[in-house]
Amino acid sequence: MYNLLVVDDEEIAIRGIEKGIDWSSLPIANIYTAYDVEEARALLTEHTIHIVLSDIDMPNQSGIDLLEWVNENCPSIVTIFLTGHADFKYAQQAVQLDCFDYLLKPIDHQVLKECVNEALDKVRNLEQLAKIRGTYDMFYEQWNKQRPILIERFWQDVLHYRHSAAPQHLDSAMQTYALPLQADSPIRAVLISIEQWREEWSARDEEIMTYGVKNAAEEIILQSNPGHIVQDGNGILYALFYSSEDGESEFSATLEDRCNQFIDQCKNMLHCHLSCYIGEKVEVRQIRSAVQSLLALERSNVSETCAVILERDHKRTLDHTAPQQVPFSDWAILLESGKQTELSMRIDECFDQMQENKVDYTYMASFYFGFMNMLFQWFNKKSVPMTEVFAKKEWEVGENVLKSLSRMRAWTQQLSLQVTEYANQNGKDVSQVVEKVQRYMEENLGEEFSREQAAEHVFLNPAYLSRLFRRETGFSLTDYLVRLRIAKARTELEKTNNRISDIAVTVGYANFSHFSKLFKKMTGLTPQEYRKKYQDVL
Repeated sequence: MYNLLVVDDEEIAIRGIEKGIDWSSLPIANIYTAYDVEEARALLTEHTIHIVLSDIDMPNQSGIDLLEWVNENCPSIVTIFLTGHADFKYAQQAVQLDCFDYLLKPIDHQVLKECVNEALDKVRNLEQLAKIRGTYDMFYEQWNKQRPILIERFWQDVLHYRHSAAPQHLDSAMQTYALPLQADSPIRAVLISIEQWREEWSARDEEIMTYGVKNAAEEIILQSNPGHIVQDGNGILYALFYSSEDGESEFSATLEDRCNQFIDQCKNMLHCHLSCYIGEKVEVRQIRSAVQSLLALERSNVSETCAVILERDHKRTLDHTAPQQVPFSDWAILLESGKQTELSMRIDECFDQMQENKVDYTYMASFYFGFMNMLFQWFNKKSVPMTEVFAKKEWEVGENVLKSLSRMRAWTQQLSLQVTEYANQNGKDVSQVVEKVQRYMEENLGEEFSREQAAEHVFLNPAYLSRLFRRETGFSLTDYLVRLRIAKARTELEKTNNRISDIAVTVGYANFSHFSKLFKKMTGLTPQEYRKKYQDVL
C-alpha cells in the first residue's frame, strides 16, 4: 500500500481531492494534507510518502521550491503538480525538475485518479531499482574486501599462458598450493558466460556484480565438490571440478541441474542473464585446450541464451587424440596487441600438440598457409608492406621447413616476434570487429542502444563482444557510448544555438534530467553552464 500527500493553500481544493474522489480502487493506504511547503516538509520527514500532489502558486514558498527539496531529500517520491496558472515558466521549471505530470485546475477527478494510478507504476519501478541498488551495495561491501587468493592466481596464470603447462612445472606448483592434483589428474571446466545485465552498469559496477555471481556459482554449482571458481581478466568465470566422481553419468545430470538452478537464481536475484557451458573431463595439463574449446563454443552461440550447453552435444567437441584446428583468430588478437610472451607460449603449446599427434606433411602445409593468411590480413589492415617488417622475405619457406616440426616452430616464433615488435614500436589499434561496433554506435547515436543489436551487427555472441570491446578499448560498451554521446553534445552546445532539450534527444537522451546529470558528471558543468562558458570565451 502507498501513501499520498496533498499540498494546497486552499482548503476546498484539499477536501475535493481527499473526500471527493473514490480512492478505494487504488492501493492508497493514507492521504496526508498540508497547507504550505513548511508543513509538507514536516510530514515528509515524519511519514513515508510515495506520491505528492502539490499546488504550485502558494504563499511564502511555491510548489517548485517543494519539488527541489523533495528531489534532494526524498528522490524516490513522485510529484504531480496541480495549478490554476497556465504559465509556461512554471511548466518549464517543473519539467526540468523531473515532475511526473502538470495538471491545470479545475481538474477532472477521473483524470487525476488515472494520473495517480500511472504515478504508482513509476513508484513501483523506483522500488525495483532500489532493490537492484541494494543488491549492488551488498556485493560492493564484499568486493571491497581482499579477495585475490593464491590458488585463483595460479589458475589465472595457467589459463592465460603465464604459467607453463609442462607436467613437472604443474606438479610443483600444485604441490606448493596444496592442491589435490597432478598434471595427469582429471579435471572438468564449466564456463559461465554473463550475457546481459538487466541494469546498465558501468564497467566498475559490472565487476562488482560479477563478484556476486562468482559467490553464487561457488554456492550452487561447486557446492561441496573439490574445486574452485576462477574469474579471468575478461569477465569470464570458470567452475573447475578437481576430482573424478563415482557415477559419472549421474554426476553429469546433477551438474546440469545445478547449472539450471544457478541460471534461474542469477536471473531472479542478481539481475543478469547467463549461460553455462559444461566441458568434458580432461587431464590438468590439457585444461587450456579444454577452456579454448568452451570459448569457441560460446563464441559461436548466437541463438541460445540462459541455457546449459553440453560440449559433448555439439560438433565442436574436442577430440584430444586428433590434431586440433589452430586458433589463428585468437593469435591475431595477441599479434595485434603486441603480446609476444603469451603468443609465444601458445605457439609452443600448439607445436607440442602437433608433436604428440604426429601430424603429417599435409597438416604442416595447411598450418603454413593459415599462419600466412593471418599475417596477410594484419598487413592489409595496417596498410603496411610486408617487406617493411620482413626485409629478407622471411615468409618464404622450403621443403626442409615444411617437413620439420622443429624448424617450422622456430620459423613461426621468429615471424611472430618480428611482427609483435613492429606492433609495439608503431602503436596498437583495435580489431576490425571493435572498429565496426564503434562505427555502429556513432551512426546510431540518437537511437536506443542494445548490446544484443550491436553483437548481431558483427555476428558475435553478446557476452564475447563485451569482453573483446573492453579488452581492446579499456571501456565497457555502455561507458564508451556515454562518452560518444557527451562528446557530441559538447560539440552541439559549442557550435549551435539549438535548445538543450533538443540536443539531449539528438544524442539519445529523452530524459533531460538524466542527460544533465551525466553531462555534469563528465564535464563538471551543467549543459547551460557549459554553453555560457563557451559563448563567453567567444
